[in-house]
Amino acid sequence: MVVPKGKTFLLKSIEFSGPCVTRNIVVQISGTIVGPLTLKEWGWPNFINKWIVFKNVDGLTVQGRGIIDGRGNCWWENSCHNSKHRNRPGCSQSQPHSVNFVATSNSQLKDVTVTNSPMFHVTLLDLSNFNITNLKVDSPEESPNTDGLHTQSVENVSIRNSYFRSGDDCVSVGNSSFHVYINDCHCGPGHGISIGSLGELGNRAEVKEIHVQRVNFFGTMNGVRIKTWHGGQGECHSISFKHSNFTNVMNPLLIDQHYFAESANETSAVKISNITYENLHGTTNILTPSAINLGCSRLVSCTGLYFNNIFFTPARNSVKLKSTCINAKGKTWGRIEPPLSCLNH
Repeated sequence: MVVPKGKTFLLKSIEFSGPCVTRNIVVQISGTIVGPLTLKEWGWPNFINKWIVFKNVDGLTVQGRGIIDGRGNCWWENSCHNSKHRNRPGCSQSQPHSVNFVATSNSQLKDVTVTNSPMFHVTLLDLSNFNITNLKVDSPEESPNTDGLHTQSVENVSIRNSYFRSGDDCVSVGNSSFHVYINDCHCGPGHGISIGSLGELGNRAEVKEIHVQRVNFFGTMNGVRIKTWHGGQGECHSISFKHSNFTNVMNPLLIDQHYFAESANETSAVKISNITYENLHGTTNILTPSAINLGCSRLVSCTGLYFNNIFFTPARNSVKLKSTCINAKGKTWGRIEPPLSCLNH
């Protein structure tokens, strides 16, 4: 299937569903695909929350130098995530996700630009063996809840040489994500690379073998973050963040086990263990002097936190940076700045 160069096509919600006879299916996006301009055209309020869906296809390639433009401004203006409309009756709690791969294994997405998504730009759900190369996500910093890429129930996913600019997480790694590799990417503006949130509504979570290397974070709210809800169960373990640079990042290294909650009244928590931070350096802005913030559960310690050669300086020399810890246990090697004297051994 070809979207020809120099042409623009208006597309409403659509699903391309398998299984297919052939194992080599190519969708060539050389032109431009655009979404509807108004909520009415999207079918509001009875809209479908996924715009373009590829489902139950094995051996799919979606490629090309074209553009998928969700034209999401009408959604952002009416989103409950927009601070202007948060308490307004009738605001939208959910918006369409732009490009969705569901149970689409042994497949790849490469060289495509996804922009102005109403909500998440790309989602990977219930699949394995998926490669993303040279993806470009480009939406305004103020666009609410527009994660660049979200994974859930996936195994063996590679994200390489990609560019993320959005109003939320560059990449969010959801529950039941195993062996996800994020290498040689740009992140910013946005909210950084996040694992979670995990354990919402008391659910059991398991996330393991997530490895992030050689990422440039520029002007993001967070750098690398793990976030969980009170009352969650399960484990998040065997994670590494290595060889990355941070420029004017608000919270470069963050564990937040009190996501959207006060620290009191914990009943259970997702167990966080075996997390490696190595060769991470850069600058943090003056809004949050805690360059390293390890806010672990008071009930369940974070254990096996390893820090090797971490160096952060303030974007302005008038601020002295610090590290903060709650119930965090681990070890340090090499130079650690600001010092992690709050880390328990």
